[in-house]
Amino acid sequence: MIVASVSAALLALSAAPESASVEPIQASAGASRPDAALSFTSYAAEFAAFVDETAAMADAERVALFRHRFDGLFPGFYEPRGRDEQKYDAQILRALKGFGEIRSKYTIASNAFDQAFRTGSTRFRTFFPDYQLNMPVYLVHSLGEMDGGTRRLNGRTAMVFGADVIARIHDEATIGPFLDHELFHGYHANYFLDCDALWCSLWTEGLATYVASRLNQAASDKQLLLNEPVPLRAAVEPRIAEAMCLLRGKFGSTSREDQAAFFAGQPTDGPFPPRFGYFLGYQLTAKIGATMTLEQMAKLPPAKVKPLLEKAIAEYGPCPKPAAG
Repeated sequence: MIVASVSAALLALSAAPESASVEPIQASAGASRPDAALSFTSYAAEFAAFVDETAAMADAERVALFRHRFDGLFPGFYEPRGRDEQKYDAQILRALKGFGEIRSKYTIASNAFDQAFRTGSTRFRTFFPDYQLNMPVYLVHSLGEMDGGTRRLNGRTAMVFGADVIARIHDEATIGPFLDHELFHGYHANYFLDCDALWCSLWTEGLATYVASRLNQAASDKQLLLNEPVPLRAAVEPRIAEAMCLLRGKFGSTSREDQAAFFAGQPTDGPFPPRFGYFLGYQLTAKIGATMTLEQMAKLPPAKVKPLLEKAIAEYGPCPKPAAG
């Protein structure tokens, strides 16, 4: 059962041996800690409280109050960000009305996340001794959008973990590699700056997946989240030359739609499944990683990354010729 799996996974990480002594943290809203790499702010409980408080409200009034209150609580996150307003309001309403179905899982995941994040951060530092997480970290109900990742919010980059999606998709097999993946994003952001093209996302997501694979030897595609929402290897590997050809054509794109086609979890009109860019990035960074250490890769600036990716893509050969027909 997923409730037990998430609870056991997070608590197991909490109990894992640590390489350094650290003070326990409390995930209270607005709390500040001397070590930014071991602290975060949680608004998970506020979502649950809001659900209870507003259960009798009319739908439109409830959504309007949610947007007003949570925009003040966590500015920049609970906004449409270029999406249709009505669809975003519907997304909020679904999350509020559906919360009862995930409440027990959500509560377990959010309560256990404190210790898991602290222990995961300490473990990560054993691989990257100069690890610093120079951005704020939040645990929230993500309205179904994310288990974790970085977001640009009101001009600042933040790391956001979604307790709702963590509870839904993670278990004892995936939680460790998942935390390694996301913590690496925070570490990598200190070195890989001001890069917005599609190939930049290819590098950051591919490298984070590759790092998780190296920090968790023999990790499966499931553990690396390469089976979400479908097994990506089975869908992409038999057509890898075609996929790389498509990537070549979009390599320098800064289009939101192109980024979504490669990295978003929602279905698209393209020939490959959602998130297939993660698999391509993983394959390319693994090629590059054969001749470099993880620390060297993490500290490469964009100007040095771009030709390395272009060379790795070229090794897959020319674009396949269209089938005669």
